[in-house]
Amino acid sequence: MRKFAEQRELIRFAKNFIRERIDSLENDVRHCLQEPFAPFPALLYCFSTIDLLGALCAGNAARNAPTTRQSADYMQRFMNYTEEQSRLLQNLFRHKIVHLAQPKAVIEDNSRLICWHYRHESREHHLKLVKLPQGSKVQITASWEISCDYEFNISISHLVKDIRDSVESPNGYLESLEKTPDLQDRFEKAIAQIYEPTK
Repeated sequence: MRKFAEQRELIRFAKNFIRERIDSLENDVRHCLQEPFAPFPALLYCFSTIDLLGALCAGNAARNAPTTRQSADYMQRFMNYTEEQSRLLQNLFRHKIVHLAQPKAVIEDNSRLICWHYRHESREHHLKLVKLPQGSKVQITASWEISCDYEFNISISHLVKDIRDSVESPNGYLESLEKTPDLQDRFEKAIAQIYEPTK
């Protein structure tokens, strides 16, 4: 059963629904980036917003949806992130913040030991993977260090900007949604799953 009487109603609903989410993201992250800083809730909200957009784009917001793949697909298609950037974002930040409340200090990725560094601002460092000097380590405790050879950088404010741009830029998600019946069908399917009462 269709949830929208016509295409214009679906597009109007989608624009309001998505812009409300993005406005909320920007407002909450702005609070998180004021002292005392709260970067992990800011990152968590960024990744849940990307998960939402990935679900709407894929047409699958069900409990068992492949959220990791859907989010990576969204980041690569509409945020213009590379496969490596989306993989590192998910492996360093998303998975561990969601399940363990903080990022893992170092991950192994393609035989590289990668640590992370977040910045509130700084476009020039955003999503950059930097080779570290030989012998670099992450200090866990006074007697515990973990070796690393690369550092992946993220700017939280630029991640938020990238999410907004992915929605509103020319050829972004909303413009593509207006032009693509398949994306409209997927949006309608996912939004119906989102509003469906849980059993």
